[in-house]
Amino acid sequence: MYLCDIHSHSRISPDCDVPLLNMVHAAIAAGVEEFCVTDHCDLLGLDGNPVTSFDWPAARAQYRAVKAELGDKLIFRLGLELGSAPINPAAARDILAQGGEELDYVLGSLHNWIGMEGNLDFYYSDYRGSPGLARQAVENALDHTWALVTRYPDCYDSLAHIVYPLRYIRRDGVELSMADFEDRVRAIFTEVAKSGRAIEVNTCRGTDLEPWPPLLCWFRECGGELVTVGADAHRPEDVAKGIPQALEMVKAAGFDCVTTFEQRKPVLHKL
Repeated sequence: MYLCDIHSHSRISPDCDVPLLNMVHAAIAAGVEEFCVTDHCDLLGLDGNPVTSFDWPAARAQYRAVKAELGDKLIFRLGLELGSAPINPAAARDILAQGGEELDYVLGSLHNWIGMEGNLDFYYSDYRGSPGLARQAVENALDHTWALVTRYPDCYDSLAHIVYPLRYIRRDGVELSMADFEDRVRAIFTEVAKSGRAIEVNTCRGTDLEPWPPLLCWFRECGGELVTVGADAHRPEDVAKGIPQALEMVKAAGFDCVTTFEQRKPVLHKL
């Protein structure tokens, strides 16, 4: 199988302090054939306040330095994890345009409440004993995912971790799954498929594999063809964790290939 990890972070992200070269060396040590750095650009910051820019000079400088040092040791791409694009699509499009031809890949993500809970990351809410709040979190995320896939498909190449709020809902002991929202998820997947975009199997550093088999089946039934995989690593020791299992899940769901991106165009690799 084609071992690739195209969701990873470096010290350009506000929640990571690791130099990019360390992450890339970890990818090489793990036997990864293709690696993409996708630092955070959330249009709602960690404090819930609006963000309208990304530090492209710093991101490009570290990418170019690492790429020059690597040579041909692995395929290395420059990506971006663009969060909350629907709240300011003009800023999102401007940021992406600034990426230029070096920008290979855009993950479309939603980490934050929008219009509730101070617009903070879903991480910060306390769902203990609050199944109603937990359901609201998933519904809020799905509302704005729907906006992303129907109104702003140019702002993403692969839909990142649709299960994101569930990470913290389960952390707080509330039982909820995407099966509780199947119709809405299928509608989103249908739009993703129609626009020729991908969905991401995000392993969350190898800790979040269980939700993906049914979601992959739904996506395929909705006409989806493109699937990406990423470990979402913020530390070198987490690079590529869970990726072999994710690739097996993709194959078991009936997909023939895993997808990577070059200059925002899909590249298919046989499983």
